[in-house]
Amino acid sequence: MWKPLLGTALLAFALGACARQSTSTLVSAQAQSQAQQPGFGEVAAGPSTAQGVQNTPIRNAGDLQRLSATFADIARKVTPCVVNIQSQSVVQGRVLRDPFGDFFNGDNGGMMREPDQKRQSLGSGVIMDPNGLIVTNNHVIKGATSIRVTLSDKRRFVARLVGTDPDTDVAVLKINGSNLPALKWKDTNSLQVGEIVLAIGSPFNLASTVTQGILSAKGRRDLGISAYEDFLQTDAAINPGNSGGALVDVEGNLIGINTAILSESGGNQGIGLAIPSNLARKIAGELVKNGQVTRGWLGMVVEPITEDVADQLKLPNSSGVLVTGIYSNSPVAALPWAQNGTAIVLALNGTPIDSPGQLRILAGDVAPGAPVKLRVWQDGAAQDFTVKAGRRSARVQGV
Repeated sequence: MWKPLLGTALLAFALGACARQSTSTLVSAQAQSQAQQPGFGEVAAGPSTAQGVQNTPIRNAGDLQRLSATFADIARKVTPCVVNIQSQSVVQGRVLRDPFGDFFNGDNGGMMREPDQKRQSLGSGVIMDPNGLIVTNNHVIKGATSIRVTLSDKRRFVARLVGTDPDTDVAVLKINGSNLPALKWKDTNSLQVGEIVLAIGSPFNLASTVTQGILSAKGRRDLGISAYEDFLQTDAAINPGNSGGALVDVEGNLIGINTAILSESGGNQGIGLAIPSNLARKIAGELVKNGQVTRGWLGMVVEPITEDVADQLKLPNSSGVLVTGIYSNSPVAALPWAQNGTAIVLALNGTPIDSPGQLRILAGDVAPGAPVKLRVWQDGAAQDFTVKAGRRSARVQGV
């Protein structure tokens, strides 16, 4: 149980995800200093050498032809690395009251169960290893009893689930292939807003679809799509079925795994979201190595700081996050500030905090048992405290 410290205001908005199901369009996905980990694909070295493609002005038809040829080359390079995923799951029928059961069968005959239904989900995936490791979204294969993968050359494979992490909406599959084409990971820390990007996937089961746009924003968090968020935003067209597909730069390096869209209609409205490659690679590497992801946990419930709260607590600015609850028996429960009213977390291990999502990611990256230095604002002053991180379980929320 956690103890509430302050009320929380909720802001609701419509959001659409990118997996497509035969029964209905998935509306929300069951969607970070990330150090690169060895294994699971190569990392593209350094900044893109194709920046000139983006910065050179278009003066004539020849320039347009060269730009068009660049996009065509990227599509030829990347498309074979992106697969179509079809998963099948069984939805148990509901138990209902039979209006005639009591009459014909007595007191114990008034219930009936609907037949189980088979449900198909369509999505995309990215080959990250020549031996058949594939990254996709958790919501594409969630609850699947069978998973089939189709390559761009029409070869089909039965896939095995290696591991899944619902908290980031990442999953890893394995097919029995060899010498498969695989993409290189791009360090997303080097990306700049405004760069040209391409999205490749299977929207509406139309395999090998390529769309083009720009990187609209980085670090989109606290959207309510998944527990750990650090999304890239793009206006490249992403639609149902694109989930798990590739977002690439102008050299064809993987910068993100397409995951969701913000939409009132359920279709593309120019706001697509992708898990950045740094995060996707880190999670995929842990799934391949351990079959699960281990995260640190501090035991706090937090929310953004409003200007009114900042004024009331005499904060010099509105940085940090407001602690609204503490879990009993959690790592921070014994700290003095946890028992003495309202507190603001300003920094973790020296990194300034600007949102609940950022704090959640930083805390999750700490190994359980490792020391965590927290800078906390309380009673008009900042103080430093050190605590050992706990291990986050699936049963708890918060940071």
